[in-house]
Amino acid sequence: MPWTPPLPSADDPLLRAMHQHWLQADEAALAPLLTLADLGASARQQAREYARRLVEQVRATQHQRGGVEALLHEYSLSSEEGVALMCLAEALLRVPDVTSMDALIRDKLQDTNWAAHRGRSHALFVNATTWALLISGKVLRYGDVERQALHGVVPRMLGRLGQPVLRRAIRQAMAMIGKLFVMGCTIEQALVSAEKTASPGELYSYDMLGEGARCASAATTYTHRYRQAIDAIGQRNTSGHPDQAAGISIKLSALHPRFEAAQRERVLHELVPTLLDLCVQARRYNIGLTLDAEEAARLDLSLQVIQAVLREPALRGWDGFGVAVQAYQKRAPLVIDWLVAQARGAGQRIMVRLVKGAYWDTEIKRAQVQGLAGYPVFTRKLSTDLCYQACARKLLDQRAYVYPQFATHNAWTVAAILAMDQQRTGYEFQRLHGMGAELHHQVMRDSGVTCRVYAPVGEHQDLLAYLVRRLLENGANSSFVNNMADENIPVQALIQDPLLKLRECADVHNPAIAAPRALYAPARDNSGGFDVSDICALQRLDDAARTLPTYEHAGRAEQTVYSPADIRQRVGSFAWDSTASMQDKLARAQRAFARKDWLAPARAAFLLRLADALEAEQAHWIDLCAREAGKTLLDGLAEVREAADFCRYYAAQIQRLPPGRPHGVVLCISPWNFPLAIFIGQITAALAAGNAVLAKPAEQTSLMALHALKLMQTCGLPPDRVQCVIAPGADAGRVLVPDCRIQAVLFTGSNRTARWLFRTLAQRTDAPIPLVAETGGQNALIADSTALAEQLVDDVIRSGFHSAGQRCSALRVLFLQADTADRVIELIKGAMDELKLGSPQELATDVGPLIDEPARQRLHAHCQRLDKEARLLHVAKSAPTHSQGYFFAPRLYEIQHMKQLPEEVFGPIVHVIRYAADELPAVVEQINAAGFGLTLGIHTRIQRCADYLAAAIKVGNVYVNRDMVGAVVGVQPFGGRGLSGTGPKAGGPLYVPNLRRHDSGAGRQRYKAADTAPVALSSSAGERNLYLIQPRGVVAAFYAAGDPVSHCLATMDAVLSTGNVLHLVIPEGWRDVVLEREHALRSELGELGAVVLHDPVQLDAAACYHTLVIPPGSALLQPTMSRLLDQQCGALPRIVRDEPSASYWQRFVDEKVITTNTMAVGGDAHLMSLDGG
Repeated sequence: MPWTPPLPSADDPLLRAMHQHWLQADEAALAPLLTLADLGASARQQAREYARRLVEQVRATQHQRGGVEALLHEYSLSSEEGVALMCLAEALLRVPDVTSMDALIRDKLQDTNWAAHRGRSHALFVNATTWALLISGKVLRYGDVERQALHGVVPRMLGRLGQPVLRRAIRQAMAMIGKLFVMGCTIEQALVSAEKTASPGELYSYDMLGEGARCASAATTYTHRYRQAIDAIGQRNTSGHPDQAAGISIKLSALHPRFEAAQRERVLHELVPTLLDLCVQARRYNIGLTLDAEEAARLDLSLQVIQAVLREPALRGWDGFGVAVQAYQKRAPLVIDWLVAQARGAGQRIMVRLVKGAYWDTEIKRAQVQGLAGYPVFTRKLSTDLCYQACARKLLDQRAYVYPQFATHNAWTVAAILAMDQQRTGYEFQRLHGMGAELHHQVMRDSGVTCRVYAPVGEHQDLLAYLVRRLLENGANSSFVNNMADENIPVQALIQDPLLKLRECADVHNPAIAAPRALYAPARDNSGGFDVSDICALQRLDDAARTLPTYEHAGRAEQTVYSPADIRQRVGSFAWDSTASMQDKLARAQRAFARKDWLAPARAAFLLRLADALEAEQAHWIDLCAREAGKTLLDGLAEVREAADFCRYYAAQIQRLPPGRPHGVVLCISPWNFPLAIFIGQITAALAAGNAVLAKPAEQTSLMALHALKLMQTCGLPPDRVQCVIAPGADAGRVLVPDCRIQAVLFTGSNRTARWLFRTLAQRTDAPIPLVAETGGQNALIADSTALAEQLVDDVIRSGFHSAGQRCSALRVLFLQADTADRVIELIKGAMDELKLGSPQELATDVGPLIDEPARQRLHAHCQRLDKEARLLHVAKSAPTHSQGYFFAPRLYEIQHMKQLPEEVFGPIVHVIRYAADELPAVVEQINAAGFGLTLGIHTRIQRCADYLAAAIKVGNVYVNRDMVGAVVGVQPFGGRGLSGTGPKAGGPLYVPNLRRHDSGAGRQRYKAADTAPVALSSSAGERNLYLIQPRGVVAAFYAAGDPVSHCLATMDAVLSTGNVLHLVIPEGWRDVVLEREHALRSELGELGAVVLHDPVQLDAAACYHTLVIPPGSALLQPTMSRLLDQQCGALPRIVRDEPSASYWQRFVDEKVITTNTMAVGGDAHLMSLDGG
């Protein structure tokens, strides 16, 4: 398969080394740098003395300073107020409506302690800002009564202030903060400002701010801005050489909407000419043009773009081309070597800006989420500082080919560089506008070395991302800027050589940051993955593809499998199971279960071996996912990882199982949209609980199931413990579901099939048996006007259109606040046109095919209806290269109400509904009324809004400020409620215990009220996952005269202590006993739900309840089941017929997981503030 595009520089030894070592351990990456970074005793002492003098001089004058440094020092990210200020600054200026603006201000200011910062700063601006925030917070916090009780000038002023005044004051304060970081709104303003404020000998590099382009029109806009800026800067250049003139900084991701490794060929074809034109324009004026550094995953592609541009004859003789290099990347020294080689080959000098790096927390999170073998960046700041020092020496030694530009605010780093070199020529220092001015001015006075200011230019809406990165980097506890301003920190602590400090560390790797594969240690390993920018990983996939197995399975080859992406492509074959074959497999599974010789340790060991084997055959699974299921590379990789995660998670649960017995043979019915992950997940859960399994995969992906069964057998699966039935769903259901040898059913699929399963099982003589059903969802995402539009659009595209919309968690309905809807819709339309629809066997493909022709016909029928009833906003422009697959272009519709969607639409169609800012309660009601309850997305910067929506909307999984797909086993246990499923959640703590019969517990067993508190689950950096147990609502329990009263009392304990309301149908003689127990429970537990007693003649009401309790062997069992079958509609009921046990309470709760992207405002404040180097 063509996972690896042709690489023109594949034979370059430096690139090859970068590919091979980008994730190496910190210690290995640092080893070759130790000598380079070693200053030697004499130079070290010289650096220490000069650094001390610099710090003392800066501190001596800091009371005269205001602006950025004073603000960052006063509002450190270690304080609640610092984080609130960052959040407010990030969002407020882009909010267009007063309702959301006021809500955001109230959310961020009301509960924070601004008074603690009053008058502490030397800077008038900081104190003025503090007073504005303090006054606003007080006004928001006080009601009329409290205001009347206030005395003094300020309180009287508070009483007179109204919300509009507050709003203007806070907006002005945020605007002032923004202005501290930018030179001007336009390049002309910035140039005038620089002329007024520049110190003698100080130069500028202008950065045109903005988010990366999401669509072609945005890329065109940014390109135009760069052209205008180059003209404006160039026309003022009188120096004659780039290193003596102002320059410009450019982001490649702003020039192309798909600047990413998977789109390599397109980027090289389209971006290189654009960049070359800009470079030629800069050369015409002889000014510098520097490419800003971006995320590690884009480095290799950036280097290919750089190489292509430098080869152009039009740039020969121009020394103004520049590249930023990030010292926190382990590849930084190799990148410098490579740039030197390119400069030598091109016969010109390259400007190299050496920076520490701006996306460290993002890189940590990305590596953890992807399950990489290591981190592309160092985990200690000390290691980054040491690498910077080593890279500085490399650059100084190669000044014939590079012009070093040392971007730093660190006094030790400046002193170390000056100590390395006595010439004081051929390089410069750089700082950010608004920061480090006194330090750099002192260096210029002492050494004569040029200093350049990195000067951002842009309107407030373009400033936000840059602003938050600066607040995060320099407001953190570990920031040198922050620490230098803190006179409580000794000077000696600020001027230590990182080489010596690292030698004092017991472990070079930061112990506060787990390795990506050890993220969930010690409980289990994280599944292993790779990044599509990893050339070595892609090459391994290609190599493995040459030895792929055949997918021809023994038997009468009645069925030939063709790829949904190309129905001409044969994938393999299989034979249908006959009725006799299905019955034989069921008998074998039952005999295997009866042997009772597969004990818990052996089951756990098997699951761990299976996880390892799945990962070892990763390439095979990705190939089969692509060919049989139409999954793209990333979807196929996620499939394998989820399957391995299920194995390890359930293996870890085996040792914690409560006392009990397995059910017997469990029928596992899995879908085609997750043909490996859910197939493996269901089976491994049932096996972990001690059951035998009869697996029925979807017929569309039978080859995946058969291949998985073979793998299980090679991993030591006991004979016949798992049987796989390959047959059409209706045939298998007719034979297997009524058979009483099936003792539990796990099902993922459609509501229609789930309802059929329930009715069929209910008619069995041993009914009811456990049925765990996960069905679809009418999943909504609500975005208010505080959401960052670009971030929202990214998440809409991933959630609604990737995987061809064929995830049960995929976005179906997008609620947009009317104030920002038009802009968001235009961005979505542009981003849709950037999607590549095509073969899943091509790395560049974003959207693959639908699973089959009936699926496509259903979508066409839905669109034909909506074309009459709704408004078609857009159809993605991309078209596949042939018409032999089941492709369907993503679509965006606008509708008025969710009632227009009576059932789930399973494909790449997103429906937009507009709402007014004051209509959120109506939105909540509309979503809940639909009856589905699987996933919900929320995009807002107002925490109170997120909390309200997450609590009010009845779903199983809530995602805040991120996409709403890709739940991780054990981290985001997955499953819904209502029409979306029965629970418990797959990959959660209740799933495996539910697959056992629990031993009766002695005495009264109840849920502890304290256990209702949210539990924080293991998470990657930059994310918070809260697991909540919630009452199911109203529970009905039916008892006849011959049933044990002890069962009724135990049910009362479990139902009421979990917060439910209990409706009881009991014999008349039990009334006093029941009321006495209710009184005792209220005395012991306090507030409880009500107990409602009914007469037995009200049995007909059984169908109204979603949770029913009927004791084993009760005379009411069959009558109740009959009425359920007659009347049952809507969500499937949960029928509890267990003997009470220690786990009995689990039957009466729903689970909810709330996942929050804590990096949504621009980064992870906690991670950036980590101590320990």
